Amino acid sequence: MVRSRKHSSGFTLVELMIVVAIIGILAAVAIPAFSKYVKRAKTAEAAGHLNKMWAGSVTYFETDHVDANGASLAKQFPATVANVPGAECACQASGKCPGGGAEWQNASWVALQFSIPDPFIYKPKYTSNGTGSASTFSAEATGDLNCNGVLANFKRLGAIDGNGDVSGSKAPIITNELE
Repeated sequence: MVRSRKHSSGFTLVELMIVVAIIGILAAVAIPAFSKYVKRAKTAEAAGHLNKMWAGSVTYFETDHVDANGASLAKQFPATVANVPGAECACQASGKCPGGGAEWQNASWVALQFSIPDPFIYKPKYTSNGTGSASTFSAEATGDLNCNGVLANFKRLGAIDGNGDVSGSKAPIITNELE
C-alpha cells in the first residue's frame, strides 16, 4: 500500500509574519515622510503670498502718486495694514480661513493689488515705514499647520538701495517652517 502525502499549497505562518513585519516597517518610515511632504507643500501658499505682496510693493513704489490737490507725493510703500485678515479664524474645523472677505477692500490691500479669494492657511500681514530713500516694508505670512499653537512664519523685507531701487531679502526668512 502506497501512502501519498498531501501537499498543501499556500504560505506558512512564518512567511506571512515576515511579510506583515516588512509592511509594518515600510509604513513606519513612509507615513512620517508623507506627512512632512504634505506640510511642505502647504508652505507654497505662504511663499505665494509674499511674492504677491513684494510685487505689489514694488509696483506701488515705482508709480507716481498725487494728493487731492494734484501735488506729487513722495515715493513710498502702501500704508501698514491695520486689519490683518484671518486673525479670528485660527484652527477652524476646515483648517483654513475663509477667503474673499470684505477686509480685502482696505486701501492698503487694494494698493498692493493683493487679495485671497479662496480659503487660506497663512494669514498675511503688511507693514511699511518712511518715504523716499528711507522707505521700508515687511511682508509676512503666518500660519499654524497642525493647530498646536506653534506658528510658522515667513517674512520678506524690502527697502530702497543707493540707486533708488527696491531691494531686500531674495528668499523668505522662515521660522518654524514645518512647526
